[in-house]
Amino acid sequence: MAARRPATHRVRLLAATAVIVLGCVSLAFAPSSAPPHQISKLIFVSETIMAFGFCLLSGVFLTADCLSVEKRDGTLGLLFLTDLSGFDIVLGKLAATSIQSAYGMLAIFPILGLPLLMGGVSSGEFARALLALMLTLVLSLAIGLMVSAAGRETRQTMGATFGILLFLTGLLPALAWLQHVYSGGGRVMGKWFLASPVGALILAFDQFYRTSQGAGMFQVSMGILSAFSVGALVFAGLYLPRAFREEKSYLLRSSVGQRMRFRAGGGLQGRRAKLELNPFYWLAARDRLARLMIWSAVALLGVLWLCFMGGGLKFGPRRGEEAVAISFLVAFGLHAIFKAIVALEASRRLSEDRQSGALELLLATPLPPRIILRGQLLALREHFSRPLLVVLLVNAALFWLTGLPANPLNYGPEERLVFRTLFLGGALVLLLDFRALSWTGMFMAMRSKSHSRAVLSTVGRVLLPPWAGIFAFALFGMAGQGLSSGTVETFVLLWLGAGAINSLALAANARSWLLDEFRTLAASVRVEPLETSESGLWAWRTRLADPGVL
Repeated sequence: MAARRPATHRVRLLAATAVIVLGCVSLAFAPSSAPPHQISKLIFVSETIMAFGFCLLSGVFLTADCLSVEKRDGTLGLLFLTDLSGFDIVLGKLAATSIQSAYGMLAIFPILGLPLLMGGVSSGEFARALLALMLTLVLSLAIGLMVSAAGRETRQTMGATFGILLFLTGLLPALAWLQHVYSGGGRVMGKWFLASPVGALILAFDQFYRTSQGAGMFQVSMGILSAFSVGALVFAGLYLPRAFREEKSYLLRSSVGQRMRFRAGGGLQGRRAKLELNPFYWLAARDRLARLMIWSAVALLGVLWLCFMGGGLKFGPRRGEEAVAISFLVAFGLHAIFKAIVALEASRRLSEDRQSGALELLLATPLPPRIILRGQLLALREHFSRPLLVVLLVNAALFWLTGLPANPLNYGPEERLVFRTLFLGGALVLLLDFRALSWTGMFMAMRSKSHSRAVLSTVGRVLLPPWAGIFAFALFGMAGQGLSSGTVETFVLLWLGAGAINSLALAANARSWLLDEFRTLAASVRVEPLETSESGLWAWRTRLADPGVL
């Protein structure tokens, strides 16, 4: 059934198209004087990075909610009325949910082999990169299954899966760089990278694999990641048979967590004021889990940013420049994670109410759709206004440091102007993206049939185009064009302007649809067909296989 869904074929087509377009862009931007082996290496690295991102996020959107939805619907116990074991269900879910990602990777693999024919990429490097990508995909899907077996809510399972993957792929390499900056010696590719998929992918390239310890580190890294994957699947298979029997104990265990999540600030007067101001605002603002998630992410990345920025100001030019550059990346990651959590929360309330039928009950009350949308926006502002201020303070600190007359970062006038423009414009784009994510998240919650798909659609519309622009510009710089400060400044201005226009347009479109067609969207049920549309040779094959036709 999963293999015959149109979405499966669309994912395969989009994955192949994206990699083909990336290869064509790399060829177009490559200088004419560059040798073929350098161009092929550039294409291979860029396409591998794109495939790595696809593999890494597959577990968040494919397996993180595949078992927890069975618990919410009460159908998990029915599966155990058969002779299926926990491992049968877990492996069956893994096979069914991995169809889309496996088809996408199968479409990418032949295109990754084209640089192998151009030269510059060895067969061993190609094979090791494919092995690292496939193991990353299995690890992501296995972690999603493990979290889904232990959790119940979509937001919790997706957030926990993303958090574990972020720890493995982001925090561990950041700790390796932090140790390198403060110790002042040693290799960056140390023990911290062995348990990270990023380390496995980097060690797959000949530049690192052919060093004195590269081959051994690659094998150890692959073994550790394989153990993580097997351990996650074993945990899911062992815990799942107990999950549907623990309803009462789950309620007892979650009583403390429920009180923490739904503890309203301001006392009785505050709750009454919210209820009188907007009943839906009171309903949407009761759950404090979003605030706990965003504050945890902001605190962790904020401390990491302070460590790198402190190292950049303390040490000499070489180590200081490395620390400052990584602090810029941490600040960008803070922006990205903040926006991802906003997209997760903006689409949650309406998506869950629409699936449970509670939204129809709300629409049967005197509450008009405008009041419901206003209440959701007020709840989002209450959840994220203070963390948003902290993220803006990070931009303000970077803007101030790059503009000091003493110039502690040793940047030239052109570089300082580019960075100050980027930090100031990034703060403005953050505010516009927050508004676009709020409206687009609510709109996609009314159109998508599940919360995970609503989050994916929201992120794809609001955040994917700016991220694609950054990746394209980085690829342009890797091609060896010799970017001048004027070119960089022009790109920064165009990128900020395009991002602002995209956010404003998406917010306006979503707002218009929600205000005009809210009841129509709430009443519509989008059910994806299991079979593709029959046309051409496929239609003739189906007709000839039907005994009624003969």
